[in-house]
Amino acid sequence: MKINTMFDKILIFCLEIGFGITFNIIGTISLSEIFLLGATALYIKRDLFVQYAALKKITWLYIGLLASQIVSELIIRNTLSNSLKGFAVTIVSYLHFVFLFSCFVKDRKLVIYAILGFVFKEFIFSSDVGESDLTEVVDGEGAMYLKFYLAPLLINIALFISIFISKKTASVMCLLLGLSFIVLGARSSGVMILLAGLIGFIVIHTKKKVNLKTTVAISLITILVGYGLFVVYVNNVLNDRITAGNSAQLKEASNPYNPINLLIMGRTEIFIGWMAFMDKPLFGNGAWATDVTGKYTALYTVFRNGDSGDTSNEMGIIPCHSVLVGVGMQNGIFAFLCMGAILLFFIKRGLLSFDKNDPYLFLIVYFLMSIFWNGVFSPVSHFRLTLPLWFAFIFSSSVNHKKNVVNNVS
Repeated sequence: MKINTMFDKILIFCLEIGFGITFNIIGTISLSEIFLLGATALYIKRDLFVQYAALKKITWLYIGLLASQIVSELIIRNTLSNSLKGFAVTIVSYLHFVFLFSCFVKDRKLVIYAILGFVFKEFIFSSDVGESDLTEVVDGEGAMYLKFYLAPLLINIALFISIFISKKTASVMCLLLGLSFIVLGARSSGVMILLAGLIGFIVIHTKKKVNLKTTVAISLITILVGYGLFVVYVNNVLNDRITAGNSAQLKEASNPYNPINLLIMGRTEIFIGWMAFMDKPLFGNGAWATDVTGKYTALYTVFRNGDSGDTSNEMGIIPCHSVLVGVGMQNGIFAFLCMGAILLFFIKRGLLSFDKNDPYLFLIVYFLMSIFWNGVFSPVSHFRLTLPLWFAFIFSSSVNHKKNVVNNVS
């Protein structure tokens, strides 16, 4: 059954835009989140779980995550406001995922309207970045405009275009776009779309059927080629041929050719969050936990060689910049394991959904890598905002891929 009605398209389009319209209730909550909470009974149907058995598994993982959060918050006696904010992230993430999956599994074309909605949201609600920031990107003094506005906007437009053009053209477009962002200073955004183009290129030129074995081979080739490009990039930064963005981080790293050193400089909060997690591994520090003694803020300065930087810690919250590590830091080992299982659930299905004949190949590849990257290296807010979109499309694509395999065999 297809759902190509104008209402469905407008609803999904408006849902993604609505995440930019926010109110202050328990914390910051968007218009779309209010809709998801209010319309739960309309789109979460028992038939959905009967027809797609794997949906039960992911639902239990979400329930396990929420239960571990509740137990943790009760034991450590966190404030009610902070606890509710932590619960809300998990609940909204699940509702967002199920809603989009219920749409995409019937017709994956609807992802187009989700992407367009996201692009318009970025255009409308992120357009307050000043022209001076764009000048800073060009001058190599900063990359705020490029990283947080222009790059997400252009990447989503490129993904939208990739559905309608030849795969070879799409791979070249992604590669060129990625290289441009890296040179201009938006490294993480550039690497993601560049690897999407590279992996897509390898998949469409793989003669054998894409299965787990070929997926591993593709991954190894991607890692080797990717690291080679990384070395070229580092050489150009050290020789001052590339100066845009956060190039100074490479020069400050003890070993700029070691990507881990670069991560320590660029994602210091993750390592601080991990240390806070290890200090209280069983039940964590609580949602939005306060750095009472200032220990973790001080550690940030140590990691950055005396540079206090921007820890985004105006309210004294323990620094962390990771969905996975953040949930462990907040609510302990059980929440950490449940979150890890959720991420692996979708990563596995994404890896097994590669199909050179799929018009959505580049979306699948990009969304798959985004699940890993944002799950490990982005703030916990991504668990309710961006990850559910990628979860839903990856899951619906795995269902579609499985149907195609069965039909071909029969």
